[in-house]
Amino acid sequence: MSIVPMNPGQDDRSNTTAAEAGTSAPDETLAERAYRLIEDQIISLALPPGMRLTEQELASRLEIGRTPVREALQRLVNDGLVVVFPRKGIAVSVVNPLDVLMALEVRTVLERLLAGGAARRVGPQARSELAALAEQLAAAAEAGDHDRFVELDRFVFRRLGEIASNPFLVRALAPLEAMARRARYYFLRNDDLAEPARLHRAMIEHVVAGDSAAAEGASEALMDYLRGGIKRTVVGM
Repeated sequence: MSIVPMNPGQDDRSNTTAAEAGTSAPDETLAERAYRLIEDQIISLALPPGMRLTEQELASRLEIGRTPVREALQRLVNDGLVVVFPRKGIAVSVVNPLDVLMALEVRTVLERLLAGGAARRVGPQARSELAALAEQLAAAAEAGDHDRFVELDRFVFRRLGEIASNPFLVRALAPLEAMARRARYYFLRNDDLAEPARLHRAMIEHVVAGDSAAAEGASEALMDYLRGGIKRTVVGM
C-alpha cells in the first residue's frame, strides 16, 4: 500500500489520489517542482555538501527553466541548504553538526506540538493511514532500505502536519525537518533502523489512540535518539 500525503487543510475523510513521491502534484508550479527536486537531491546527497553549480547547470539537470530554478534557490537559501555567491553561482551548504544539533533543539519543541496536535484531531481515515505508515516503516527497517525509510519519515511528518491543521507550525518545522533528513543521510546512513522504526511506531500509536501527552513524549524520545546518534557519529569521525 502506498501512502501519499494530503494537501494541508484537506478534510481527513477525503480520498488521497496523488502520485507516489517523486512525481508532480496536479497543481504544482514549476517553481515548486524545482524546489522539491533540488531539495530531494540535496537531502539524499545526490548534490553533496560543498558542491558548486550554476543556475543553468541546475536547470539543465532538472530540465526546467532558469526562472523557476531561481525562485526555488531563493527558498533553499532561506532553508539553509544553499549558499549563493553573486556572479559565481551557488553551492550546496556544508553539513555542520553543531548547526544540526541546535536545529534539533528547536525541532524537538515544535515536534511535540505537532504530535500532540495530531493526537487531538486525528480522525478514522488518518488512523488507518498512520497505522499503515508504521507498518511500512517497520518493513523498510527490516529490509535495511534507508532511502525508503527516510521517504516514509517525510510522509509521517507531512501527514501529522495535515492532521494537526496548524499551517504556521508546519511552515516553521519544514526547513528543520529537511535539515534533519539530510543529517540522517550524512551521519546515520549505516545505522540499524530497528530502533528508529520502534520509536516512530510508538509515536504513531499514541497519535492514533488520541493520547496527546504520550504522543508528545514519544516524539521527544525520537528526537533524542536522532540527536544521540549524530553525537556518537561525530565523536567517532
